[in-house]
Amino acid sequence: MSNSSKDNNIEKSLINAIIARSDYDRNLENIAEIIREELLVDFCLIITNFNDLQYFYSLRNSPIDNSIMHQSKLSELIQNPWIQELKNGSNLRYIRDLKHKKYHKLSVLLEGIILESLLGISTHFKGENNGIILVGKSTSYQWNSQDKNKLKEVVNIVSIACHLNQVNAMVDEKSINKDSSFSLGDIPQLLQENPILRLWWKSTRQQLEKQLEWNRKVIYNMITIMSDQTRNPLAILKMGITVLKTRELSPKELSKRIAMLEDSWNKLNSINEKILQLKHLKSENMSYNLVPVNLTKLLINITNSCQEKWQENLKSNLTLNTNFNIQGEESLRTDVQHLTNIIEELLKNASKFSVPNSTVTLEVNQENNHNKSLIAITLSNISEYGFHNNISEFFEPFYREQIVIDSGIPGIGVGLNIVKDLVKLLQGKISVECLPTENPKHCKIIFRLVLPQSLSSS
Repeated sequence: MSNSSKDNNIEKSLINAIIARSDYDRNLENIAEIIREELLVDFCLIITNFNDLQYFYSLRNSPIDNSIMHQSKLSELIQNPWIQELKNGSNLRYIRDLKHKKYHKLSVLLEGIILESLLGISTHFKGENNGIILVGKSTSYQWNSQDKNKLKEVVNIVSIACHLNQVNAMVDEKSINKDSSFSLGDIPQLLQENPILRLWWKSTRQQLEKQLEWNRKVIYNMITIMSDQTRNPLAILKMGITVLKTRELSPKELSKRIAMLEDSWNKLNSINEKILQLKHLKSENMSYNLVPVNLTKLLINITNSCQEKWQENLKSNLTLNTNFNIQGEESLRTDVQHLTNIIEELLKNASKFSVPNSTVTLEVNQENNHNKSLIAITLSNISEYGFHNNISEFFEPFYREQIVIDSGIPGIGVGLNIVKDLVKLLQGKISVECLPTENPKHCKIIFRLVLPQSLSSS
């Protein structure tokens, strides 16, 4: 069982090396290094594209200049009878002792590399040989069945990498050849000739088209929302400036105008801060400061502050109900500021979209999953802005339904996207669901946040 798992790990590493880049020269260098390390050998050489004799190698304790083989020697090496038999055959070939006199010419071609034993196999794609894998040890060695099986396990993946390298070289050559008529219009012919390339081209194109459509949607939403949310504050600022320039105001009227200007400035500044916070999160430079946190105490402080603000808003008249099913001294090892931002943003979201005179419920429970202690925080509210079909888009940036914009509810649609990124940073998960209520015009929105009780510092 352990050997099978290890083989799968080798294959997974090789596949990741292939798909990680579009630079297939670097891919083969990485693949050679993976094979050398996984097969516990001192040397791995991959030769492909025999017309141009491209080679990629990994050498343990490689010299700094990485110059182990000149092109002329490589040409001689590929013509060596032992290598030719390896290249043209489909079976493994091995040499236990390279110092034996019958391998003298081969050892001369490999001088500069301390090798005494070799194991090799050829790679095939679409029934044609397209490469050679050669591994070696610095001491005389009797290659066993386990060594041979390991090399056989990787040969199919390496053959695909060799094929992609050759296609890449062909495309580059046609692209830079001024006399060539190669263009993007020739690509479908390439795809017909290369099924692997065709499959990748199709999936990549579909991904790009989806990404392009998503980008267009985000840009459209962003422009619409920013225009809507900045129009009124800017108009009030302009009007206030005009009034101050043209009219003599009484102290009371002046104070009123200044308060209006400050309110508009605060709205614009809040938008700016949200955008900057989103930019900072997307830059992937965010970190966290791990400290023990008394969860109950933290949540009480946050909810008390929230209730004070809600009481000032007589129009909404919301009630906050809390239910902490954890011990009073229960602690988390997490980042206090990030967790505070998450809870505050969820409560702010609930206050904006709740039905007036309704109750918002915050519940905390302790859970266990695979012997891992978790904290589950559930926040629910009654809303008339639930959208069953688009619930998955709640966490997308600049997402706001038109009815929300028309209703004049403030916001630019990035708060929940920021929450999603902060939750991921804290190694947690967040989900949302929309449930029907007895009132067909209303629904129950439930956010469920699950965090590890002890955040890993890795």
